[in-house]
Amino acid sequence: MSSLQELMGQEIYDLLYTHYDRDGCLVDDMDDIFYCENEEIPQERIPKLEALLKPIHDPKDSLIPLEACRFLAAWGSERAIDYYEYCVDYRIDKLGNLEPHRLHAFYDTTYEGFISSVRHYYARCADTSFSQGEYARKRIFPLTTKILLLLCEVTLDVTFFIQLVSHEGWKEYLPTLKKCFLYLDKQSDDDLNKQWNIDAIRNLILEWEPEFFSSE
Repeated sequence: MSSLQELMGQEIYDLLYTHYDRDGCLVDDMDDIFYCENEEIPQERIPKLEALLKPIHDPKDSLIPLEACRFLAAWGSERAIDYYEYCVDYRIDKLGNLEPHRLHAFYDTTYEGFISSVRHYYARCADTSFSQGEYARKRIFPLTTKILLLLCEVTLDVTFFIQLVSHEGWKEYLPTLKKCFLYLDKQSDDDLNKQWNIDAIRNLILEWEPEFFSSE
């Protein structure tokens, strides 16, 4: 089996995974790269990573651009949000199982990874300033709404994003969450999307708009 370096090529592998701290020491923990301080973001890498955001037409072509996009999102690049939206609009999940779940290998966690990256993007912007956080909130809304609505089509656990919506008080998501609830409520009890998501969605709607249930 080919190594990751062989699959990607050493230059791209180093661009993605070889990072050094201020003292020139190799960084082993990728979280230290994703959550580095703004002044520690390697700005010279950003255009090189952006150049890797190419269209995906085959599952074997997905690894490099999606990995590049993770870094760009964590470092607050809008290009990452644009690229994720392209992937959702193109429905790359239909190409195959790009990121199999570690326990339920039959379903793809790619879109869950997108949501995780979107959280990193928002956190980076919000930590920088209130105005940038508010801009990021609006910037991610079209993308995250599309992903939430995919609950009606693909297996997807979005509870961690709903926690963010609840914590931040993003009531602009209410119409989408109500659509998702009405769909999930009609599914059988063995439906994984229903098992994983409906309680979190119901609880948030109850908190923000309890009259929704009295009008069902």
